[in-house]
Amino acid sequence: MRKSVISVAINLFLENFIIPPVIIAIRPAKKTKMKYDNKNKSLPTAYLNKLKTGYRDLNNCLWEEFITTLADEVAVSFGRKLKNHQLRRFFNHVKEADNRLRMTNDWNCVKLDVKKLSPFVSEAKGKGKIPHSFYEFIDENVKQINARIDFEAFVEHFQAVVAYFTYRYPKN
Repeated sequence: MRKSVISVAINLFLENFIIPPVIIAIRPAKKTKMKYDNKNKSLPTAYLNKLKTGYRDLNNCLWEEFITTLADEVAVSFGRKLKNHQLRRFFNHVKEADNRLRMTNDWNCVKLDVKKLSPFVSEAKGKGKIPHSFYEFIDENVKQINARIDFEAFVEHFQAVVAYFTYRYPKN
């Protein structure tokens, strides 16, 4: 009987008194790694169109735009969201493949290293380490590389992009 008296008293208390509203303080979210989900930020359309025609003209010379204006536009499209070490990571992979090609002269072995860039850039994109424009840059260029001459042109083009990126976004 004692329990029922206590439970009745508690029920009467809860029914007769208005409990003031509880104020919930909202804390800012924990700082997490920044994920780049800039689907709108892409490579320039002129660049993608020129890339579809190939790196070289009818005289088998590298298009000048891939070293000058288009390389600069690509570097600008990366913006400050691309960290210098991520750019260097991929560029170093390309340079290592280029050095291996020059030493061994075996395109078939080096081609596999070049094609590995696609899964590597996909992983970096999935982890939010790179902007969409850089993912698109690596992916589209790897698709264009079918022969040694294409790879050699890409190396020169990528080197120009790195140079413009360093100029546009110097280390602080």
